[in-house]
Amino acid sequence: MAKSPAKTSARSTGTGNSRKQILDIAAALFSQRGYNGTPLRDIAAAANMKAGSLYYHFDSKEQLILEVLQIGINNIRESAVKSVAALPAESSSREVLIAAAKGHLEALLEKGDYASTSIRNYRQVPDAIQDVVVKIRNSYEDLWRQWLADAQEKGEIKAEVNLKILRLAILSALNRVLEWYTEGEELTVHEIAEIQMGFFLDGVGLEVAD
Repeated sequence: MAKSPAKTSARSTGTGNSRKQILDIAAALFSQRGYNGTPLRDIAAAANMKAGSLYYHFDSKEQLILEVLQIGINNIRESAVKSVAALPAESSSREVLIAAAKGHLEALLEKGDYASTSIRNYRQVPDAIQDVVVKIRNSYEDLWRQWLADAQEKGEIKAEVNLKILRLAILSALNRVLEWYTEGEELTVHEIAEIQMGFFLDGVGLEVAD
């Protein structure tokens, strides 16, 4: 049974730079290989440390992945919130949703491995870790619940639209970009976000004349 991700050990008070270096390396390896495909010895080797030295900073592999996932989700949330906050006060709900999507994709594609690890590894980690992470993820999704509800109240989304399904579809589409996007794409991250949100907000079918 997986050990419960409790409080950070006193051993984590070692040198801050070494601890951050380990987190950075772990995030990169978890993103590339997955949680199950990344033993602690590989993280230690990449950090030029002995495997046992990792325990000076982290109690376990579970604690290490938990911190990486927390940072990743928080990075996505902060990026989306910052993007929305930069809009003028009179912005439409459509502009808010597009800005949120841009911030989400920026965190996934332009801000390192933490965010991508939070998307790619959630289902691989022990249940105790998932229980903690889902609460953080729900806090972020609460923002989308409110943004979508506001749009529906203003008449910018049809009243009959199921907002839960819409929210899950939007976030799934944004997260999926991580699997096909490569640097040098002909479209920018912001353009991709605008196109994706256009699919949801405008549809893709032509109106058929009676």
